[in-house]
Amino acid sequence: MGATVRLMPNYDPHWRERLEAAKARQAELLSHEGLLTEAEQAQLMELRHEADRAFNARFRTTAEYRDFYVGRARDLLEEEGIDMPIPHLSDDATLEEIDRVLGMVWQAVEVTNSETF
Repeated sequence: MGATVRLMPNYDPHWRERLEAAKARQAELLSHEGLLTEAEQAQLMELRHEADRAFNARFRTTAEYRDFYVGRARDLLEEEGIDMPIPHLSDDATLEEIDRVLGMVWQAVEVTNSETF
């Protein structure tokens, strides 16, 4: 019996085009002289969310998502000098399980940085 793999619900083979379009529109908004209107500010925030969604749409499985973000989390912990074991996440872990573990890492970094002057 083979290992179970959980597919990502929002995988998009065209994620890169979506990401580049969001980034291009962000750059366009930010290049305007003066302050952004309320509508432009709202659009900028939505474009930031779209860029995140597009970036995460690159992962076909939760295991790919896990490997990428857990790797980044380990690098961050090492850079910050934090000795914190990251719990094992199986190949069929859900996004919620993965994000919960990653949240623990981000929280540890935040607490460590807030305690250091």
